[in-house]
Amino acid sequence: MWNVQDLDVDSSSLNPIPTEIRHWLTAVVVLAFLSFFASFSLFLVLSYRLFRWHSKAKRTNQFVILIFNLVLADIQQCMAFLLNAEWLRTNQIAVGTHICWVQGWFVSTGDLASGVWCLTIGIHTLASVIFNYRLKPLYFYSTITALWIFVYSMALIGVGLHPHGLYVRAGAWCWVNHEFGQIRLWTHYFWIFVAQFGVVVTYTLIYVMLVQRIRSGGFGEAEAARARTISNFMVVYPVIYVFCTVPLASARMAAMSGHPPSLRHLCLAAAMITSNGWMDVLLYTLTRRIEIFSDEPPPEDYGVDTFNTAFWGESHKRLRVTTTIEATARPGKGRGHMALHSRPSSRNGSTDDLVGVQKGIGLKDIMTVTTTEVRSDPAELADMVEMEEEARKQKPQTPDRRFSMDSVKSGQLERIPD
Repeated sequence: MWNVQDLDVDSSSLNPIPTEIRHWLTAVVVLAFLSFFASFSLFLVLSYRLFRWHSKAKRTNQFVILIFNLVLADIQQCMAFLLNAEWLRTNQIAVGTHICWVQGWFVSTGDLASGVWCLTIGIHTLASVIFNYRLKPLYFYSTITALWIFVYSMALIGVGLHPHGLYVRAGAWCWVNHEFGQIRLWTHYFWIFVAQFGVVVTYTLIYVMLVQRIRSGGFGEAEAARARTISNFMVVYPVIYVFCTVPLASARMAAMSGHPPSLRHLCLAAAMITSNGWMDVLLYTLTRRIEIFSDEPPPEDYGVDTFNTAFWGESHKRLRVTTTIEATARPGKGRGHMALHSRPSSRNGSTDDLVGVQKGIGLKDIMTVTTTEVRSDPAELADMVEMEEEARKQKPQTPDRRFSMDSVKSGQLERIPD
């Protein structure tokens, strides 16, 4: 029969909590609350978006679903460290209580799940952005189910092998007993190190392939500029995840090798890993908000367009297409002709000058510039005013000289009878 009194000094209850450790533990709780608030808020937003998209369009978006799962993982992770508020309230870390067991469970599932979903999002980004490949819905949802089964199975292995005495005090909070080092390693930290290595490798591949594609001319001029900025984003994702998770993982591995860290060191590492939640929310809402906050479910084949190259003010121009039809008159030998030039378009904003030549039109028959803007996003009031002012400036000087659009498309400018 397991008895709390049989635990060694490193695993037994801590009563009272040292004053200096209370300060560090308070910082952990504050950051955990910040992560919980941010993650839960994004969870509500994504739940609403996914429900609305499914109701209106009968489809969703794979990347948003992956973010939804990452947020669920972050909520579990920050819940683990948020429970330290109970230890601060009672001024003791009480082993053998329900709070201690729940905290140990959330540490096991939250830390691992966060790594699994960060790696999964990286692999999905590599497949979709670089190789334009996505799983079919059946395989996609099966993979999500399998990953959650894997996360909870790793936690259940320890519970099954040691139903009593698994979760005890492990420094400044409750987790797996240090006597069960193999369970710590093979059901938790081994997979976290795999996730860390996988995240770094995956985003490095994305960065290298984007840069190579830019250099080889695989993008147009406008897309190349976006791709250069996006390639810089690829450095941020692994840096944030590794920055948050390595300190605690390395501290636990040092403890397994006979060099246990101090409680202050553990609290600092806990503050960093529990910050993973609010950092994930900040990172993905800034760089991928086009998908997360779209009124309609974004198409799966957006590629680099799923990233924001500016943090504010430019996202509404992402899918705008501007077409400019420009007619100029060139003097000839006693006669003039109308020439409409053509240039390639881009997704961020294009100017297409249609080609057409019409002889017999003199300088007095010049048709002024006409600009047509087609937007797939809602026009804002400022944009509408801008369009109105532009149209007023470009009002034809000779209203009695008009041409049909059909004739422009065919390259033969025909005057419309007055």
